[in-house]
Amino acid sequence: MAEIVLAMALPHSPTLRTPPERWNKDGDRDRSNIREMWFKKTLYRYPDLLKLRQGDGFDKLITLEEIQKRFDRCQIALEKLQEAFKDANVDTAVILGKDQQEIFIDISPTLTVYTGEEIYNGPPQRDVYAPPAWTVHQNDQELAQYLVRSLQKADFDLMDMTKWPPNTWVQGTQVTPHAFGFVLHDIMKDNPPPSVPILINTFFPPTQPSMPRAIRFGKVLTEAIRSWDSKKRVAVIASGGLSHFVVDEEQDQEFLELFRNFDLDGLASIDDRVYRSGTSEVKLFVSVLIAAQEMGYPMTLVVYVPCYRTEAGTGEGMGFMYWAPRDAGEV
Repeated sequence: MAEIVLAMALPHSPTLRTPPERWNKDGDRDRSNIREMWFKKTLYRYPDLLKLRQGDGFDKLITLEEIQKRFDRCQIALEKLQEAFKDANVDTAVILGKDQQEIFIDISPTLTVYTGEEIYNGPPQRDVYAPPAWTVHQNDQELAQYLVRSLQKADFDLMDMTKWPPNTWVQGTQVTPHAFGFVLHDIMKDNPPPSVPILINTFFPPTQPSMPRAIRFGKVLTEAIRSWDSKKRVAVIASGGLSHFVVDEEQDQEFLELFRNFDLDGLASIDDRVYRSGTSEVKLFVSVLIAAQEMGYPMTLVVYVPCYRTEAGTGEGMGFMYWAPRDAGEV
């Protein structure tokens, strides 16, 4: 039977490779954006969010000196995850991410498994997500097709994607969505093992799964991988962030404590209005959490870094974590 030897969860924000001097400029998009942003189960426009949080001291957290410190901590964390992935010596990886209207424009499937032969990455995708030259990686088609059959038997209706649609973010090319590109490029250093991308729509209503449904999916996925008739060493990786696009450190600390204790009931009890916008990506983390729990692996929280870019506390809570047979300790 296959063995899950590594579980990992990480953010994929472009902020991770954006020079610190540009963070405030990126924050101008929040300041001028008319869209509403979720915070504490409520939608706010930027002026109202700023009024609500103006006494919380975020102006001191967006100085160049402070941003540089947080940027540096994120770089060290990424290096730790690269090392953990390399040390695990995996044969194949299951990567959980979501599409942000990059390839699914007129449709919104809840669950998609890519079963095609090749995974494409490269320009004109942004360099935080792709190498400078066009690159072709291999999908693990045997595992992908096995997972489709297993999920169907467990009453998950899903889309079997045999070919990448054009990516509208990057001029119609067939590069993988950014959630997957970040893992392939920044963690696997453009040399991934055969990998299976699984796309879960956490972002766009009305077809997002509930947290209890995401937990059920994680249990079925873990069981399927472990019962796969193969000697391969498997990594399960979730590509997503904690709170964003408004940072909520209190909520993030609750998430981390629930992860550390494998508290699935606690995650399910959180109001679904918390799992909105980018924070919805926590629903991807539960599959990793369940895989780690089944294998008896402890959590290594490499670091949690709340990265701010405006006076209203917009940005992203960056959590870098993995579960493996040995615990490298926190930094």
